[in-house]
Amino acid sequence: MKSLLRITSLMALLFALLLPVAQADDRVYTDGGSVWNVSFIETKPGHFDDYIANLDQIWRRYLDEQKKDGDVLSYKMIPIAFPRDGEPNLMLMVEFKSWSAFDRGNDYFDKLAKRLQGGVKQATQSNIDREEIRSLRGGFAGREIYFKKNK
Repeated sequence: MKSLLRITSLMALLFALLLPVAQADDRVYTDGGSVWNVSFIETKPGHFDDYIANLDQIWRRYLDEQKKDGDVLSYKMIPIAFPRDGEPNLMLMVEFKSWSAFDRGNDYFDKLAKRLQGGVKQATQSNIDREEIRSLRGGFAGREIYFKKNK
């Protein structure tokens, strides 16, 4: 009786472990893609070019360093055509290799801030000053999915 119970328990365990694999095979997509962080920005009237210049001086330099470290794969700026009042007129998109890029600790970013802007205090002040030329209107992060190849 004990061996029948063990066999039944083992079969139930195997079924439970293999069920997600069987279900995953039924999906027409795979979720092994890169991670995108998208920010929606509304630049203040007359400050679009000022904000892009600011991005070139600061944002781009941080991302280029993270590219060298293997965390960032690419980044893009996409102007939004015909925004209504109060809506974003720019999307900032950063492609990360994986979610692990978000696990870097404060030490990593503090060292970047020191190297690129002179320190954390200067980086914080730069973020405060940036509010004069833009407003963050939201954003999201998500992992890319792909269609599986046709069989």
